[in-house]
Amino acid sequence: MTTQPVWIDPRERERLYGGRVVAENVSYDEYLTGKYGVHVEWVYGAVIEMPSVGFTQNRLSQFLIVLFRVYCEATGGGEVAHDPFVMKPGADLPGRQPDIQVILPDRLHLLRENEMAGAANLVVEIVSPESGKRDRGEKFEEYERAGVDEYWILDPQRRESLFYVRGEDGLYHNRPPVEGIYSLVALPGLKLEVVLLWRETLPTSEQIIAIVKAMLDK
Repeated sequence: MTTQPVWIDPRERERLYGGRVVAENVSYDEYLTGKYGVHVEWVYGAVIEMPSVGFTQNRLSQFLIVLFRVYCEATGGGEVAHDPFVMKPGADLPGRQPDIQVILPDRLHLLRENEMAGAANLVVEIVSPESGKRDRGEKFEEYERAGVDEYWILDPQRRESLFYVRGEDGLYHNRPPVEGIYSLVALPGLKLEVVLLWRETLPTSEQIIAIVKAMLDK
């Protein structure tokens, strides 16, 4: 007796996956070839198209990338990767494309040409209207389970900043700013004035260099 496959309405399937299903029954190695496009994630055999990035999200991402790169250069190493670079934090977990991932020297051995084959030290997801559930739900659980030390969820629409640090119990715990200043755990010595994230004009590269230098010299 042959079992008939269960039919799922395409709209329901996209809701479950969090995006348009580009292909199914795809191996992770085949996904990494790039044949299914650039802005796509691999979720247990399904290739899912990610939403386009808005200008606000892109501008915020660029600011943080420069901030983290300057920090890494000033403290002796590390790499900063950004969407669409893939991070597969565990053998039994999906291949994601975080908005930003910071890989410190202790995990550089996990960095490959076309993927981060393990958990980055710090991951930032900037929420878009289509990604909120995924960033706060599936990705939160995946990054926590895999050992991403610090996870940020930034929501420009709500001007909400959520910072989580993985504790000794293996779970994420919210780490709130103190008097508007957030002190990073994964990147010791780096502090962020949270309100800065939502300003229309963000610091220039030269200003970021000066800010990081002043912090680390204290």
